[in-house]
Amino acid sequence: MAATYSSFMTTRFYSPVFNTALFDGPIRLYFSQSYETVALKIYHLLQTEYTPTWNALKDHTANSKEHLFLIIYPELKDLHLVFTEDKTSLQTQEWEEGLAVGLCQTVDDVMLKEQMQFIVKATDAWIVKSRNHDLSL
Repeated sequence: MAATYSSFMTTRFYSPVFNTALFDGPIRLYFSQSYETVALKIYHLLQTEYTPTWNALKDHTANSKEHLFLIIYPELKDLHLVFTEDKTSLQTQEWEEGLAVGLCQTVDDVMLKEQMQFIVKATDAWIVKSRNHDLSL
């Protein structure tokens, strides 16, 4: 399914604080404009430092029409209102339009590195799972 902003707004992932979105190929980033620097860093790092994951993601989304949704919440409490499985600062949830990855605003480079490792690991696992599911059909 092709992801649209209006379809995202009807999900539990949406928050009124998201006044900015970046759509490019396989990725959909939702964030508050005040977090634009972090969002652009994540977007840039995915393309430059994690090229194998980026390329696999592009291939996967071209075939499946699903997307990776990176959602930057302002505070941990906002993240936990949406992702209720556990109370960590990084969350994932598959849904009919792709993989949602929820995270909190990055406060330093160490946190950004941890977030990037989580995003890449979750994305790689989602792609493998989707490929295995497609092979079993």
